[in-house]
Amino acid sequence: MKVVVYGAGSIGCYIGAVLHKQGVNVCLLGRPRIKDAIEANGGLRLTDYQGRDEIISNVPFATTPDVLADADVVLITLKCTAMPSAIEEIAQNCGKKALIIALQNGVGAPESLQSALPEFRIYPGIVPFNVVQNDSCHFHRATDGALHFPSQDLLKPLKKAYEEYGINCELHRDIAAVIWGKLQLNLNNAINALSNIPLKLQLEQRGYRLVLARCQSELLALCKHKGIKLAKLTAVPPRLLPAILRLPDWVFKRIAQKMLAIDPAARSSMWEDMQAQRQTEIDFLNGAVVAMAEASGLTAPANKVVAQLIREYQQNEEIPSLSATQLLKLMDQNVQ
Repeated sequence: MKVVVYGAGSIGCYIGAVLHKQGVNVCLLGRPRIKDAIEANGGLRLTDYQGRDEIISNVPFATTPDVLADADVVLITLKCTAMPSAIEEIAQNCGKKALIIALQNGVGAPESLQSALPEFRIYPGIVPFNVVQNDSCHFHRATDGALHFPSQDLLKPLKKAYEEYGINCELHRDIAAVIWGKLQLNLNNAINALSNIPLKLQLEQRGYRLVLARCQSELLALCKHKGIKLAKLTAVPPRLLPAILRLPDWVFKRIAQKMLAIDPAARSSMWEDMQAQRQTEIDFLNGAVVAMAEASGLTAPANKVVAQLIREYQQNEEIPSLSATQLLKLMDQNVQ
């Protein structure tokens, strides 16, 4: 079986290198500059928040999409914003029997891919952890979390490979519920970008958690209205997460230790995109909640404020540093 990791950036290089280390026939598909850097440095350096540090060499790396032709499994790790270009390359190069897993944040990208390519088998999946590219060939996993894939036989060898390496991997019959459950957690990506502080420090502050609780509550109301199920991805059910977030700091730190078990320097991927002035995935996260709520006759004022701020700062090419007080005030004004 051959696996192609399509869109080998931070996440793609990390999960692809792990598969290679575990003996899976895998090829990374990405930009020439990354391939050149890997060759110049003798491999990819993988580290994590638990202290693991190793060099993985001889990882196959392609820069043209013809490598998709003989792939049995394609793991797409491109950003949601890059999916339109992927449609054409998959249509022209990928075999119809390939199993395609779209590993994007938020909702909407896999559906648009399946709509454009109805003859292919396309499923969503989740990479829950944060990977930071510290230099051209150093990829650091800064947070914990299990990989989530659909329940397909072709993915069982991948599950085994990741778990033998030390990364949990779960196969789900109801992957849609997992995607919605992860969206609830990913609503914090934009809040972290707006705060311009590390994730751990942000989550330790009740003010920012109140902002996140408002955003999550709007998503939960939307899902209840539409009959959408959210999978339980944390120690508490999705419906209770906003209440946990609203707790005083000293209580939250005691009962949410696993949520805070992250690298002190970790940031969200949206923060990285803002710093690099790249297009963000806001329309597939908080922006998607707003759009779906309005289409259903509901409102999502907290998510609307967060999405509008991200768009405004991007348009002006500015880096935000908003306090929780500022965010809550803007949300209150938007409700009025």
